[in-house]
Formats: sequence, C-alpha cells, structure tokens
Amino acid sequence: MNQSTKPIEDEKAGISHVEALADEPLPGNVKEHQAQDMTTKEQWRKLWGAIQADKRFCLWTLYTMLLVFSWGYDAGLSGVAIAFPDFRKTYGNYYAASDEYVIPALWQSLWNAASTIGQVFGGYAAGQFADFWGRKVLLYAAVFISLGSSFSLVFAPNLPVLFVSKLLLGLSVGLATVLPPLYVTENAPTHLRSIASSLTNVVIVFGQFCASITGYGASGIEGVWSFKLAFVMTFVMPGLYLCGLPFLPESPVWYMKKGREDDARNAIVRLYGSGVDIEGYVETIKTELKQTEDQESAASQTSWKSIFTKEHRSRTLVAVLGLQSQNFSGGYFANTYQTYYFQLIGQADSFQLTAISSSLQLLSNFVAVCLSDIIPRRKGLIGGGTILMFWSVIIAGLSMTPTSNNSANIALLAFMITWSMLYTASVGCYGWAVAQETAAQVTRPKTISFVLICQQLTALLLSSVFPYFINPDELNWGGRVIFLFVGAELFILAGLYLFQPETKNRSNAEIDALYANGVSPRKFNDFVVVEGQVVEKTKKTGFFSQLSGKAKHVAKSVC
Repeated sequence: MNQSTKPIEDEKAGISHVEALADEPLPGNVKEHQAQDMTTKEQWRKLWGAIQADKRFCLWTLYTMLLVFSWGYDAGLSGVAIAFPDFRKTYGNYYAASDEYVIPALWQSLWNAASTIGQVFGGYAAGQFADFWGRKVLLYAAVFISLGSSFSLVFAPNLPVLFVSKLLLGLSVGLATVLPPLYVTENAPTHLRSIASSLTNVVIVFGQFCASITGYGASGIEGVWSFKLAFVMTFVMPGLYLCGLPFLPESPVWYMKKGREDDARNAIVRLYGSGVDIEGYVETIKTELKQTEDQESAASQTSWKSIFTKEHRSRTLVAVLGLQSQNFSGGYFANTYQTYYFQLIGQADSFQLTAISSSLQLLSNFVAVCLSDIIPRRKGLIGGGTILMFWSVIIAGLSMTPTSNNSANIALLAFMITWSMLYTASVGCYGWAVAQETAAQVTRPKTISFVLICQQLTALLLSSVFPYFINPDELNWGGRVIFLFVGAELFILAGLYLFQPETKNRSNAEIDALYANGVSPRKFNDFVVVEGQVVEKTKKTGFFSQLSGKAKHVAKSVC
C-alpha cells in the first residue's frame, strides 16, 4: 500500500485523501481482497480445497468437538426421562385427577435445573483455569467427572441423589461445552473457522438426536430399565473420547500464552502436519495475542475484567446475545419439553414424534453447516430469528385450541417440527458461531465461558418456571407459553441488528483491526483489511479507500 500521501490536517482533507486513493492503481494485495466476492460455486471449491489442504486439522476438529455431544444428550435426556411413565412412577407422586404419576413441580424444576447449575460452575471453571492449566487437563477432568456422575445417575435410589448426580453431570457438560469450541476456534485457520465454529450445534443436535432415539427405543421396555437405559448411554461418548485424548496435542495458542514457543511449534506440527508453515503460524499467533506489544498490557487482557473493557465489551455483548437468541427464541421449550408436550396434547406416539423431529433437526443443521461458509452470519442469525418469531406466534395460537380438535393438533405438530428444523438451521447453528468468532483471540477463553454462564443462568430461570406453566396440575399453559418468548426475542434481535458484525471468513487480526478503527459492526462488509490497514470499498467502482490512523473519525462519520 502506497503510504506517501500527505498528512491529513482536518476532516475535509481527510475525505479528499480517502477519495483520492480510489483513483490510484490498486496494489496486488488489494485485488486479492476484491476476489473475496466469489460465486457460490467458487466458494464451495475454495472450501473443499481448504479442507483437503488441512485434512489433519479437520480430523482433530471432528474428534475434539465430539465431547460437546454431552450437552445435547443431557438436554434431550431431561425431557425424555420425564416422559417415561416408569420414571414418574419411580420418583413421582400419584395424581388422581388424571390417573397418572407426576413428578412434583419443585423436583421437576430441580431435575432440569441441576444440570444447568452444574454447567454454570463448569463454564466458570473452564474460563478460570483454561489459561492456567491448559486445555487438555480440563478435558480429562470433564471426561472423568462425566463417567463418575453417570454411574451415580443410573443407580440413584431417590430424587436427592438423582439431583446431585445430575448436578455433577452438568459440571462436566459445562467444561465440555466451553473447551472444545475454544480449542477449535482459537487454532482454526481463517478459511476453516466459519465451518469449524458452526460444528458446535451439529454435535449438540446429534446428542439430542441420540437421546430421542434412545428414548424411542427404550419406550417399549417395561420397568425401570426403560429410563435407566437412557442414563447408561451417558457412558458411551466420554468413554470413547478418553481413548483418543492422550494423543490430542495441547493447544499451540495456550503454549504461546505461557511463553513455551518450542512446545507450540511441536504442537503445530502434530495438529496440522509436517508440511505446515510453522513460522507463519507462530507469527500469526503472536500478532493475535498482541505479544508484539507491551507484555504487561497483553497479560492484563487474560483477566475476567478484560472482557468488559471499552476495547472488548461490545464484542462480549454480541457473543452473549448470540446464545441468548437460542434460549429466548423458544429453543429451551422445543428441545427440552418436546416429548412431554406431545404427550400433553394427546399424542400417544410422542417418543416416535420426537425421534422424527430430532432426525429432521440433525439433517437441517448439517445442511446449515455446509452453507455456513456461504451464508453471512447476520442473515443466518437475525434473519432466521425473525422467521422463528412468526412461527412461534402460529404455534402459540394453535396451542389455544382444544386438544380434541384433530386438525389443529396436526397443524400444531407440523409447525412445531418445522420450527425445530428452522431453529437448528439458523439460530441454533449461527448463535454458537457468532459467540465463538466475535471474541478477540486473547480474551476468547473468558468470553466463551462468560457466554455459557449467561446462557445457563437464563436456562436456569426457564427451567425453574417452566413446570409451573405447562404441568397439568399447575397453570397448564402448554404451547401458549411461547407467547412469552416472542417479545423477549424481539429485544435480542434488535440488539444483534445494532451490534453484530459480519465475521464470516474474517481472520482474527482483521476483526481486531475493524473494531480498533471504529468501524460500525453493521458496516463490516463495506471494509477490508490490507496489510493491517482498514480499507473501505466504494460502492460505485469497487475500489478501496484507505483509512489512515489519523482519519479514524472519517470512518466513524461514514458509518
């Protein structure tokens, strides 16, 4: 980039300087940025080439993300277990009015809240100790806690023991939900980060799918082993994961944070293969961690306080809103209480319906991930959330009809199942991606942990009040409870519209530069970063206008 232009004296001069550059010959690296506007076919070709080039990293990514399965299976397990008549008979009370056993609303709240409380502590522990002990030590902790709590869950003699077992299982899930996305996102090459960060929800939905399939298969079993079989399945994934964990290299980014550059080089080779540009990766990590700057300033960015500083608080807000859009769109109701709700509206084949719904969710989420490198983040999250709001109004309205109305019930089932498909393909998929990508590299462990804590605290609130809204011995609202989510989601989407940047195919350094130059998050697509300089794309010519350090106020006025 030609840096020979005269210094800018005032705003008017700054505007002239910006416009003048658009008429100069474009350097080759600027032309490369223009090539980012590719067709869908070209983007697919580029993505496939990137996957082949970094095949080793892709395999480690798939393995690492498998542990997030616990989140999905645990969420599905809560709803599936309550739907088992033998579970309610073993741990519940007889309700004469409807001639059935019912888990008391208090204990039902505690059952659902136990995992959520555990995840809050697990998420905090991941953020607090991930930079101190490393990623692998905490991954081991997550696996062993999961195996121990699973054993206790299967043989729990009463509700108090069941609650403690679920609490410990939630602790392991909290660790398992933060660490794999953190490991993958902080080490992913820019050209693979979009699809890698979108994998989180695929594995979660796969866990929910397995929970629903297990529930459907066990629904034909008589006695306590109908629901205990679902509990036994919590052993499977942690046990398999443990077999490969000794071979997983520690995160190169963590090694660099600890000043262990030689270990980082070895980890890079193990993670990417012997043909990787080791020096290039090391320099990139140093730049992203700001290790070229004052060391004391860089170290301060790893504290909890750093995510609320002026430099990072906007990014933290976006990350939080990304996952809150899942809870407040109605995802908690659809994913946790779907089987039980199918029973409440008179569907005898509730387990089969949930299995069908989960299968379709898995399919739609897989399609969404395949398109995650093509569909912009803002369209996927904000556009998808808007569609879900309209769907929710229809579902809530249909829930007001009597259960004896067969046509309304069929329509309600159709809209609930399609809502779940739309949810996993939009808010479910892109919410996780935005939460992971928006954070700066140096603050990512704390940001992801804080995001999970916020999500689980709102989930705790929902799990505490939901049984009182939908239980037949309480308010018995059923699907009408979704009306409450429509208003809440409206505020979430408004916040995302104002503050969510477009991070698709952006490197961490580019996102940092755009934020540092005061570019409005809604205008990220109008700018590129060339050799560390923020450059504006002019609408008419497709050329770029450089924003020098002294002209940051011009960028703000343009936005």
